[in-house]
Amino acid sequence: MAVGTYGITRPSDVSLDDISVYYNYTPNRETNNNEMISLNANDVLEECYLPVNDRNITGYTENLLEGLYNLRLPASIFNQLGIYTIYIKPKIISLKIVDCGVLSALPTVRGLVINVNDLPEKLKSNNALQGYRIEYVNTDGKKLRNVVRYVVTSNKVSPISENVGNTTQRAIRYRFDDAGTLIFLQLTPSSSSDVKPNALPFIGIRNQTIILSNTYFKPLTIEIELVENTIDTIADIVAGEQVKDVQKGILTHYDKNRVITKQFNLYEIKDDVTDVPLYEVKEKRTNIDETQNFNDIISPD
Repeated sequence: MAVGTYGITRPSDVSLDDISVYYNYTPNRETNNNEMISLNANDVLEECYLPVNDRNITGYTENLLEGLYNLRLPASIFNQLGIYTIYIKPKIISLKIVDCGVLSALPTVRGLVINVNDLPEKLKSNNALQGYRIEYVNTDGKKLRNVVRYVVTSNKVSPISENVGNTTQRAIRYRFDDAGTLIFLQLTPSSSSDVKPNALPFIGIRNQTIILSNTYFKPLTIEIELVENTIDTIADIVAGEQVKDVQKGILTHYDKNRVITKQFNLYEIKDDVTDVPLYEVKEKRTNIDETQNFNDIISPD
């Protein structure tokens, strides 16, 4: 009997509005800079599309190429020689826990309760947060590291007051209500294990700050180094055309289109007494002498 092999990687088709992009800059690898600067994902990323005829699906006109995005580097930002580190990650939402409670109809189901008005419009509907990751912030303002919970369901609820067991004490529980102003998040893990049935996993406490983020893709780090010379410019200097102005002592290098790329001053340093040459100097010029035009020199009028 044949056994099929199935792939497990799904290319992401995440919206640009669900992506955060950050970068930092250092002039060299000896300089430390751990402060990131935020960029608008819509300014530096764009979705890719297949040719119209390459995806013949009736009624599907978008032809989105999943998992591939173009990265643009605006010259207004990426304009210095050095190293840029770009970090692309899921967008986060920070909000506070309203309550840690249970459902009225299912009192064994624990979950977090958050305010629907703390969410973007597209995440306010039922189960819009399904699959989102939750991280926790301590009272000292630092993230509780390596503690992660995932949203199983998210539904609008309303609070109701009910008796606890056979006592006269009352407690707040929650019932599903599509017009409610709160959202009940069922998390995983949130139930006790068979080994320790009385030990419940931590899911947060009231008024604690949590960080919500989508799980549509894994964070990506890209390092880009802007340098003065490329392979092409080095090839032009080493093997390209050049002219040495003997009278002015100027050495000029040109690219393949005979455009001036670099100029150097050439001169000797001599002994003051004997007038014997001691050094031959090749000094980079900062001001380009435009009279050293290649075509004008080799084909004078």
